[in-house]
Amino acid sequence: MSMFRLIYNLHKKTNMTLPYYTFGYYDFPETFLRSKKLEKLRRKFYFGYLIKQLNKLGIDKNKFYLFYQQSLINCKDIIKNILEVQSKVPRSRYGGYPNPEVFYIIIRALKPEIVIETGVSFGVTSSFILQAMEDNNLGKLYSIDLPFEFARKDEVGMIVPKRLKHRWELILGDSKLELPKLLREVNDIDVFFHDSLHTYEHMMFEFKTAWPRIKKNGILIADDIHQNNSFVDFVRLVNGKPILLSANLGIIVKI
Repeated sequence: MSMFRLIYNLHKKTNMTLPYYTFGYYDFPETFLRSKKLEKLRRKFYFGYLIKQLNKLGIDKNKFYLFYQQSLINCKDIIKNILEVQSKVPRSRYGGYPNPEVFYIIIRALKPEIVIETGVSFGVTSSFILQAMEDNNLGKLYSIDLPFEFARKDEVGMIVPKRLKHRWELILGDSKLELPKLLREVNDIDVFFHDSLHTYEHMMFEFKTAWPRIKKNGILIADDIHQNNSFVDFVRLVNGKPILLSANLGIIVKI
């Protein structure tokens, strides 16, 4: 069964309305089923922009399309889990999923050994990171999450397949307590991803805490950077190399 057919069948079966702002499978029911031509034009424009930005990480056009196609093939069970959870738990549709295929592409290309993320919710991005690590045959993901309005304690990470959990350590708690503790226990990290509480104070705390432990040429990724000036201020503070993947998703390269 093709990826589109899988999504189409689940859409018809559940009559779901999914977010339209990602460039992957989520936008099919919103735009593809309404206007195939519009969706192709929008995706072509966004792909072009992403390729230009990711090239700053050494990810060229060929790698981009190779890893993107692999993400759709190798993450089929993850995508199925996402759509099934969304049909059963309406809250999961609004968990702020930030282009999970981008994370797959980045992890495949950079081949990090240690990744730390704050903010898990139902585990969409975590799953794509873990699949990329599995395909690299390298890496471990440490995730810190304080359950909130979208995902309750028993729902955190429920999308992550069992087959990938050998590369994953989930820590439930406040990152203000758990992040410093974790950083004392692990070696220097390759990638840090912030997607927890998006206040200026909290984002700056996580950035400042994680940054010293990020390796040279490692990266800090932040979601919802449009909500305050923490990302811009931190770029200036550390003189890092910023890369904007979208209006709400940014990367800082440690140079």
